[in-house]
Amino acid sequence: MPTISDSKCFLVIGATSGIGRSLARSIQALPSKPKVIVAGRRQERLDELKKENFDTIQVDVDTDAESLKKFVNEVLNKYPDVSGFWFRHDFFAYVPV
Repeated sequence: MPTISDSKCFLVIGATSGIGRSLARSIQALPSKPKVIVAGRRQERLDELKKENFDTIQVDVDTDAESLKKFVNEVLNKYPDVSGFWFRHDFFAYVPV
């Protein structure tokens, strides 16, 4: 079964600080060199991460379901190779390709 180390593209939601930021950096450092997309509310922190070669998306997950659905669809359309994502400290999903 594939693992996170096999991922080609990974989305980290809540990556502007704390565990999410550390996780994004750790995934980016994997030998497989996956593309890491970081998402969060704070644009200035996303700008810092962009300088570290992350793709960035500004999003506030404390919004309505329709906006979140639109966000997910936009991400999957732009990054069809996304094979896993992490959202906050209590939710992780790895979707093998």
